Amino acid sequence: MKQVISIMKALGEENRFRIVMMLRERSLCVCEICSVLEISISTVSTHLKQLSHAGLIEGQKDGRWVMYRLAEDEFVPDLLKIVQRRLTDTKQLERDRKLVLKASPEKCSALLRMELERK
Repeated sequence: MKQVISIMKALGEENRFRIVMMLRERSLCVCEICSVLEISISTVSTHLKQLSHAGLIEGQKDGRWVMYRLAEDEFVPDLLKIVQRRLTDTKQLERDRKLVLKASPEKCSALLRMELERK
């Protein structure tokens, strides 16, 4: 029961919920998630840590990036399907999904470098 409560608490925050829904599409690195949510790396990292502690996601090193994906747990995908069916306004999630399909770690790295050079 504690694990289910932990999962529900983690999904109870909008950005964490959006991250999990994005990870249904494919594995993502921190900078891709940042670019979709338009929030800082440190904030995304905090959300990822909470999702990981709840057992919702896993991270795996892939070259220069850590790629995050949904945990391989039967409960999580089933829960997300149920939740998504109950949503009445999915415009934000659809926007996120489209951005995820266009994003890549390489594009995000280039944008982050340009941002740092401007400062």
